[in-house]
Amino acid sequence: MTSTTRRGGPVSGTHPGRLTRQERLEDLLADTKRRVVSIRKTFVQQGHGATTKPGPLHLFLAAHDERGLDAYLVVHAMASASAPWNCLMESGAWVNALGLDEHASPASAKTAVSKIMRRLEKRKLIIRERSQRRSDVVLLMEDGLGEPYQPRSKDRPEDRWLQLPHAYWLEGHYKTLGLPAKVMLLIALSRPDGFQMPYHWGPDYYGVSFDSTKEGLRELRATGLLAVEPSWVKAPKSETGWTERLLYTLQGSFSTAERQKAALFRSPSAGEVEGQPPNSGLLTPAVPLRPPTLDDFFAHPSDEDELMPQAGPA
Repeated sequence: MTSTTRRGGPVSGTHPGRLTRQERLEDLLADTKRRVVSIRKTFVQQGHGATTKPGPLHLFLAAHDERGLDAYLVVHAMASASAPWNCLMESGAWVNALGLDEHASPASAKTAVSKIMRRLEKRKLIIRERSQRRSDVVLLMEDGLGEPYQPRSKDRPEDRWLQLPHAYWLEGHYKTLGLPAKVMLLIALSRPDGFQMPYHWGPDYYGVSFDSTKEGLRELRATGLLAVEPSWVKAPKSETGWTERLLYTLQGSFSTAERQKAALFRSPSAGEVEGQPPNSGLLTPAVPLRPPTLDDFFAHPSDEDELMPQAGPA
C-alpha cells in the first residue's frame, strides 16, 4: 500500500490525485513560515520628487501581462522567505501553481511557463537555472536593475517596503481581481492610510494610464478592499470656492492593522524565534531586535509630502 502526503498529514491508500491550484498555493505559502510578502517599493515607484519614475510594476500592465505579474508575486513570496533567495520546482508544479493547466494541454502549459519566466528574466527580476528536472528561479532586486536580491537589513536603511498579505492568495483575490485592480492594489499597499490618488497621478507617477487607474480603484472599492472618504479643500479660484479631495484607505486583510499583525508573525518551525523550541506549530510572534514601529513595515512620506502633488506621491 502506498502512502502520500497532503497538508495536515499523510494520506494512505490510492494516490489522492493532483493538487488543485489553490491547495498548491496554500502549501507553498505555508512553507515560507510567513503571513506577508515584503516587497521593496522600488517595484512600484522609484526616485523622489522631480526624479520620480515608475518601477517595473507598470510594465506588466503595459504588456497586458497578468500571468507574468501572478508568477512574479508567487516567486517573490517563495524566494524571499529564506536564503539563497530562490525557488526550486518541477515545471509541472509551476504549471499548476499558475493555473496554466486549466485550459491547455500539459505540453502547451509547460511552454507557457517557460515564456512567462523568460519575460520576468527580460525585466531583470529573476534569473533561471536548471537543476536536474527542476527549474531553479532566483530572485533579483525589485528595481529591475538585475542586482542580486538583498533581504531586509539594518545596513540598508534607505529601503522602503510594502507588505502583501498572504490573504491575497488565501482569500482568492488573485483569481477575482483584474489586472488594473491588482496593479492599483500594490500601489495602494505602498501608500499610507488616507492616501490621495487623483486619476492623473497614475500616468504621471506610476506609469499606469488614467483609465486603468480609474478602473483599478473602482474595482477595489466595489470588492470592499478600498474605502474612500471625501474631503473638501478651499479653492478660491473655483466656482464654489471648494474642491473635493478623495482619500483612500485599504480595508479587511489589507488594512494597516491587519498587515502589521501579519508581519509580526513567524512560524516557530522556521527556527526564527530565538531561544524557543518548536511546539505544536501554532504561529507565535517573532522576537524583534527592538520594538517595531509602523515605519518598519509601512514607511511612507510625511503628511507634508502627501499634500505636495507637484513632487509626486513618492
